[in-house]
Amino acid sequence: MPPRITIVTPSFNQGQFIEETIRSVLDQNYPNLEYIVVDGGSTDQTIEVIRKYERQISYWVSEKDRGQVHAINKGLARATGEIFGFLNSDDLYVPGTFAAVGEYFEKRPETGWVCGDTTMFEEGRPDELIETVVPKSAAHCLSWAYTAAQPGHFWRRELLADGFDEAWPYDFDHDLYVRLLLAGHKCKYIPRPFARYRLHEASKTVAENHRQIAEFDRSAEMYENRLEGSDRRWCRATRFLRKSYAASESGDKSEGLRWLMRSLATYPEGLAQRPFWGCFRKLAGS
Repeated sequence: MPPRITIVTPSFNQGQFIEETIRSVLDQNYPNLEYIVVDGGSTDQTIEVIRKYERQISYWVSEKDRGQVHAINKGLARATGEIFGFLNSDDLYVPGTFAAVGEYFEKRPETGWVCGDTTMFEEGRPDELIETVVPKSAAHCLSWAYTAAQPGHFWRRELLADGFDEAWPYDFDHDLYVRLLLAGHKCKYIPRPFARYRLHEASKTVAENHRQIAEFDRSAEMYENRLEGSDRRWCRATRFLRKSYAASESGDKSEGLRWLMRSLATYPEGLAQRPFWGCFRKLAGS
């Protein structure tokens, strides 16, 4: 029997999407699956859809909660699988994902965390495959130098003993990556598509992107003192670059230049990297 995989789907008023999400999990036909759906008390057709599949769902509940992170943690507390992943109620898994993940973990018992590629999709636009660049270190993660969409991640459940931190409602997954990397864990890349990430008007990525960016900056500022040497300078300089870009975008060129120069003074090595020149071009208005 392959290793048991637990998937948790947090849900709230995504009735128009959740059936497709549920089917993408169940249609994996993985022989050792535990599927948990934690709904926050939806008032649309969500509950009707869940009940349609409840015989195939290991556990589900619909009750008021504190939001997405709380819902995932509630599911994690019930999980019994060796491997854990979570899939939001508007995203999808690609066929064959669980088989590939289960086989990888089974053959590599030393591995605790993996990530595959994710396709971004949106109605009226062509699909875009995002090839993963896994977070290699806490500094790499905090400097936003990685590209690893959330639905592509799977972990050994033992790594998630502390759960996801509700203090980060928008960047809780990123916060987990930083904590794991600081603890010495590594993410392994599996070069194949695992998931499809849906973009729509109500999704956090689209509707509340500014809040996510603000939380990312707060995270970088909080964690950078746990880094050392050039890693700390890289993280701080990248934070200054984001301030430069934001100031330039708002039309304050002098403020944008000030932050750009602070970044360069903090981490001169950044002169050879794309983010610096992206901010420079923004400042120059090109």
